[in-house]
Amino acid sequence: MSDLNDLKLYGRIVKDAVIKTKNDKQIAYFTIANNKTKKDSNGNYYDEPNFFSVSAFINGEKFASYLKKGQPLIVEGELKQITKEVGIDANGKRLFDSRIYISTRQIHLIFTGKKENNQDFSELANIPENFFIEEDYNNEDFSIDNNMII
Repeated sequence: MSDLNDLKLYGRIVKDAVIKTKNDKQIAYFTIANNKTKKDSNGNYYDEPNFFSVSAFINGEKFASYLKKGQPLIVEGELKQITKEVGIDANGKRLFDSRIYISTRQIHLIFTGKKENNQDFSELANIPENFFIEEDYNNEDFSIDNNMII
C-alpha cells in the first residue's frame, strides 16, 4: 500500500527560475514563498514566510519565461527527499546532506490583472496546453549541489 503524498501550495516565486536540461528534458528549479499570518502577544498580525524548493519538467522556453520573481502560482505535486553522502567526520561516522523539495505534477499560474514584473501576458491565449509536462518526473529530477535554489 502506498502512503499519501499529495501537495497543493500557493505562493510567489522568490527569484527567477533556473532552467537546466537533463536527458533532453528541461527542468525548472525555483523557490516559492508561502506566508502564514500569525498574531503576536500584543495582538498584532504579521506574516511568517516559509520557503520551498520546487522542480518541474517543462516544455518550452516560453513557459519558463513566466516563472519570474513575484509570480503568484499554485503548485501541485509531492514531497521528495534526496540524500547524498558528503564525507566522514573525525570519528569515522559517515556524513549526509538530505534535502526535501516539491516535485510538481502541475503548475497553475495566477494572473491578478496587473502586469506581474512588467510582463506582457497578452499571448496567454496562444499557449499550448503541453507547455508543462505533467507527471513526467522521477527520482533524478533534482540533485544536491552547492547551488541549491533558496
